[in-house]
Amino acid sequence: MEFGGKKENDQEARIPETEPEGYLGGYNKGWWGVAAPNRRLISRYNSMDPEKLWDKYLLLKELLGSVDEKTIIEAPFRCDNGKNIFLGKQFYANYGLVILDAAPVTFGDNVIVGPNAMFCAASHPIHPDCRFHNGDFPILSAPITVGDNVWIGGGVIVLPGVTIGSGSVIGAGSVVTRDIPPMSVAAGSPCRVLRKINENDRYEWPEDIV
Repeated sequence: MEFGGKKENDQEARIPETEPEGYLGGYNKGWWGVAAPNRRLISRYNSMDPEKLWDKYLLLKELLGSVDEKTIIEAPFRCDNGKNIFLGKQFYANYGLVILDAAPVTFGDNVIVGPNAMFCAASHPIHPDCRFHNGDFPILSAPITVGDNVWIGGGVIVLPGVTIGSGSVIGAGSVVTRDIPPMSVAAGSPCRVLRKINENDRYEWPEDIV
């Protein structure tokens, strides 16, 4: 640190006034080449008029691997690749959905996802010496699969390689580190099966409910 009219930080003095050609910050060229177009689409999606439902569907169709026209994803929504996300029929996700789709992330039909849920198909090596390689932070990945008629509670985090069986419910705030069998109520960190879903869990809707 120097005073008397000199720059306080020599590094600041070396920062160019104009952006260097090909500047990518900390991103590598290959990753950014894939990510940049997707991020433009996501930015558009999150800023769209919420009443433009057909336009939102068309943008999701361009961004994702597969999507049903009755899909609802409340903004804001974040993902990496986009094309590795496969949504079944009548998918619904509340606000703040994050999908890191370094590997395929597949949802069955009639899946409900609560607010601020995260599906992380990307990971990094445990040992610190292995996380930074050839000037970059390469990732490990494994697919995530969610069956039909699954309800994912708010704030749930699903980690790489996990399969959640059809009909199951994952309690709010759970961290799912291993497979959950079908027709199970599971919760906790790490998430574990609490019980099986049974006939006592049925709910009779009033006839006047549309």
